Amino acid sequence: MILSYYFFKYPYRFIWHLLRALKKNPEVMIYCTDPIDYLVLEPVLKYLPSIPIIVKNRKTAEFIKEKGKDYKRYPSFPKAVIMSRHATHKFPEDKVIKIGFRHGAYHFKAFSKAQYYNAFDIYFVTSQKEVKLAEEMGITSTEAIGFPKLDPAFNNTYCEGRLKSFRKNANIHQNKKTVIFTATWDRSGMSAIEKWIDILPKLRHQYNILVTVHPWTSRKYVGRLCHLEGIFFIEGPEVLPYLMISDVMVGDISSIIAEFCALDKPIVTFKVDGGKRMLQEITQLLQDISIRIENAGQLDDAIEACLRNPMEKSHQRQNANRIMFDRLDGQAASRAVMKLKEWIPHLCA
Repeated sequence: MILSYYFFKYPYRFIWHLLRALKKNPEVMIYCTDPIDYLVLEPVLKYLPSIPIIVKNRKTAEFIKEKGKDYKRYPSFPKAVIMSRHATHKFPEDKVIKIGFRHGAYHFKAFSKAQYYNAFDIYFVTSQKEVKLAEEMGITSTEAIGFPKLDPAFNNTYCEGRLKSFRKNANIHQNKKTVIFTATWDRSGMSAIEKWIDILPKLRHQYNILVTVHPWTSRKYVGRLCHLEGIFFIEGPEVLPYLMISDVMVGDISSIIAEFCALDKPIVTFKVDGGKRMLQEITQLLQDISIRIENAGQLDDAIEACLRNPMEKSHQRQNANRIMFDRLDGQAASRAVMKLKEWIPHLCA
C-alpha cells in the first residue's frame, strides 16, 4: 500500500464518519486520475443519472470541463465511488463501496498484487477468461462485462459522419493507406518506440502516419513526435476513432493492440526483450494475431503484407477477441450498469 495512505487514513475516516452523522456524504461519485479514466467510463455514465466527478489534477479538470461536465477537486467523501484504475487508497474507509473498471483492455501485462483488486467490492474485467485467470491469482472481486470503452465502435456512436471529422483533423489523404503506430511506456522494458521513431519521416511519403503512445511516455519521445513534419501525433486520450480510420497498426505490447484486434484489422508487432510484467500468454497471442518483426528493416514488407491481405489473420483475431472480450456487441456499458445497480441501489432512482 502507498505510504501516504497510512498518514491520510485516519483523518479521512474521521471526516467521512462526521459527514455521515450529519447526513452530508454524497451517495456516489466518479474518481478520475487522468482523462483516459473518464473516456473508459463515459459509455457507462450515459446510462446513469448525473454523478459528481472528482478530479485529481488540473489536466483532468480541464478535460472534464471541455466535456461539459461539472467536477470537484479531491478529497471527497462519498458513500460509493466508481473509478477506472487502482486508486482505492484515496478512499480509505471500509464502508465506502468501491467499484473498479479496467482502463486498458484485457491484461497485456501481469496482474498486479491481488490485494489491489480485492480492495474493490467489484472490479469489472473484459472476459470470463480473465475472471478465471484472476481467480488463479487469488483475486475474488472480478466480474466480466466486456470493455465499455469499445462500445462506441459497435453501437454506431462513431458513425461515418463523425469519423469524417477525425480524418479531416488528422489530414488524411484518401490516396494513401493509414498506419497507426503505438508504444507502451518506454520505461516498462516492453516498448519498441526506439525501433520505429526514426523511420517515420520516411514512411510518411507512402502512408498517412498516426501515432499514439502511453501517457507516461518520456518527454524526449513525446517532444520529437510532436515536431515530426507530416506525422499526426494524437495528443489527447480519445484514440478509438483514429483506430477506426486506420488500416494497419504497428505496436509492441500494449492493451491498445487488443482494441485494434477487436476491429479485426491487421497488426504488426515488434518483438521486445521484455519487462518483469511480460506474460507468455500475451506473447503467444501476439504471435497469433500479428506479423512479428525484429527491427525497422522488416517493417515495410510487414505493412505491405498486411495491406495486400488484411484478412489473413482474421480467424486468429476473432478467436483472440472471444478470449479477451467474450462478445463485442456495443453493450458492455449496459451490462456494467446492471451490476452497478445491485451494489448501489441509489443508481436506480
